[in-house]
Amino acid sequence: MSDIHFRKSEIVTAQDPNLHLRNELIRDVRRQCQQLGPPDAVIVSGDIAFAGDPDEFTFATEWIAKLCEACGCPMDEVFVVPGNHDVVRHTAGQNLVQMIHQQIKRSDDPNSEIARQLRDPLAGRLLYESLGNYNQFALQFFCDLLPPNRTSAKRDLKLNDGSILRLWGLNTALVSSSYDRRNDLFVDPASLQITREDGVVNLVVAHHHLSWLRQARGLEDHLNDVAPIQIFGHVHTNRIDLNRDYVRLTASAANPDRREGGWEPGYNLVEVLVNNVSGTRKLDISAHVRVWQTAPGGFQAKMDRTSSVFRHSIDLDPWSPPLERLYPPASPDGLSEAMVEVMASPIEGGAAMNTLREVGLRFYGLSFSKKSEIAGRLLLLEDEDIGQPDHERFRRAFFRAHERGQLDELAKAVHAAEQEA
Repeated sequence: MSDIHFRKSEIVTAQDPNLHLRNELIRDVRRQCQQLGPPDAVIVSGDIAFAGDPDEFTFATEWIAKLCEACGCPMDEVFVVPGNHDVVRHTAGQNLVQMIHQQIKRSDDPNSEIARQLRDPLAGRLLYESLGNYNQFALQFFCDLLPPNRTSAKRDLKLNDGSILRLWGLNTALVSSSYDRRNDLFVDPASLQITREDGVVNLVVAHHHLSWLRQARGLEDHLNDVAPIQIFGHVHTNRIDLNRDYVRLTASAANPDRREGGWEPGYNLVEVLVNNVSGTRKLDISAHVRVWQTAPGGFQAKMDRTSSVFRHSIDLDPWSPPLERLYPPASPDGLSEAMVEVMASPIEGGAAMNTLREVGLRFYGLSFSKKSEIAGRLLLLEDEDIGQPDHERFRRAFFRAHERGQLDELAKAVHAAEQEA
C-alpha cells in the first residue's frame, strides 16, 4: 500500500475523516488474507506520515501493528520507503539544504553531482536531515537510510522454488521539499546500479512515480532490465502495466485527500509464484487490486475486464537450487552477511521468534532514555558514534551486540525494560 498520510491534526480527534475508511481497510485485508493466506511481507511505498512528525510515525507504528495482526504477517516483515510527506519540510527548506538541492537541479550531470554531494559528510548529513524522524521510524524495520553507502533498503524473501525475491527500496525524496515539482526529483546514482543475480528476482519499491523524476528515462530503462516487479505510489491513481519483461504497479493512496478528483482509496495484494513450464522457469504474478466503492461503501475488486485478478507471466533465466547455497542473502541496509543470517535466526537461549528484527521492534518501542541506558550499560556505544543521528547510533549498537556475542543479553535487557514499563 502507499500514501497512508497520517495527519497529526486528525488522527487523535473524534473528527478524523479516515477512521471508518482505515477500519474498513483492515476488515477487508483480514477477509482477503483468510482466503489467500498470510502475506510474507507488507510493503508501504512512502508517505506514511503527512508532515514527518514523530507523533504521526508513532501512530503509523500502532496502525501497522493492527494491519499485520489482521493479515497474519509478522510485523518484522514490514518493508518501507520514504515519500515526500515523510520529509520535515521546514528542515528541507533551510538555506544550506536548498543550496545543495539547487546545485543538483542545475547540474548538467545530476548523477555525478549527487554522488559528489553524498561523499561530502556535511552535505550528506544535510540532505538526509529532513528524513530524521522517518529514519527513527524505519529503524524498527531495518529500512533506515544513511549516506553515502546506505541509500536504499534491501530485504530477501524466499520464493516457492528456493530462489530469492529481493526487495529494493529506493529513496525518491532525496531532494524533496515544499518546492517539489514534477520531473524535478531524483534518486541517487546507486539506484541505477541494481544488479541481476542467478536465482534472484528483483522487486523495486519507490514512492514517486517515474514521471516525477528527472532521471525517468534512464531509471526506467534500468529497472525494465533488472526488476520484473516495480511498485510506485504518490500519484494516488491505481495502474498496472503488463510488459513482456516486467509488471509495474502504481498504487492507489490508502488515504487520499477527500478533495481530490477521482477520490479512490485502495491497496493491492500481490501473489508471486515461480513455475516450470516445459523446462522454462516463469514468474507468475497475480495482482488483487482493492478499491473503495461508495453507496454502498466497501472495498471491491478492480476488474481486468471479466476477471477480478490481473495475471501476468514473465520468463526467467534457467536456475536450479544448488546443493549448498552459492550466494548470500542481500545485506539489508548495509548489514554484514553474518548479520543477515542472525536476523533470520532465533537468538540462542531465546524464544523461537526472538530474532534480531523482533528485538529491534521491541527496542524501538522503548523511550529514548531507556534505549540509551541499555546501549550504554552493555557498552554498545563507542566514541566514533558521537555526532551520528540517533537511529544510526542504535543501529550500530545492534551490530556490536552481534559481533560481541551479546544478542541474548540485549534481548533480556529489552524484555526487562518492557516489564518495568
